[in-house]
Amino acid sequence: MNNENYNGEVVEKQNNNKIFIVIIVLFIFIVMVIGVSIATFTYTKKKDSVNTISTGNVSLNYTENTNGIDITNAYPMSDEVGRTLTDENQYFDFSIDADINGDVIANYEIAAEKVGTSTLNNDEVKLYLEKETNNSYEEVMAPKHFTPLTKSTELGTMAGTMLLDSGSVNKTTTINYRLRMWVDSNTVVSELEKNFGVRVSVKAKIDLSK
Repeated sequence: MNNENYNGEVVEKQNNNKIFIVIIVLFIFIVMVIGVSIATFTYTKKKDSVNTISTGNVSLNYTENTNGIDITNAYPMSDEVGRTLTDENQYFDFSIDADINGDVIANYEIAAEKVGTSTLNNDEVKLYLEKETNNSYEEVMAPKHFTPLTKSTELGTMAGTMLLDSGSVNKTTTINYRLRMWVDSNTVVSELEKNFGVRVSVKAKIDLSK
């Protein structure tokens, strides 16, 4: 056999082997990227919408056309009174809707984001959260001043927002919440118009390892 032809065949085989190895490496890399992207599904909800993946979805729904609650020129009141506010503009109902398929767990966190135009201080406002259980609402967060997080959570709730509640679901379900907010009884009322508003959002992550 001609040495030149033989050497050419050897070089060609080596090049083909290199190409084959590169293709395998790229395939493994693509599989890894797809696996990671599915396992770390994360999103924030603002407004009424649904994000869907193959294993299920978690959405935040509102009973009104707004996604939060505002107070303007309200009088200071005690926690006892604030807990029982029933006027239409004094509480805010929303729900967590989970549609779970397969052996997965959806972890979620509910947060309140302060509206930038608010003029009341954080310690002049109280927030109170309830969750519906057996057709009645029960306390899940006692009356508390607006307390922003100093750093973001592992689930992704941002620093500067207030964490209201967290939980997990492993089956299709709806969880109803009721948020109330009022001016703290120790607040000094001035003649200037004062206001405070928050917008509710939820961070959710599907855990595929369970």
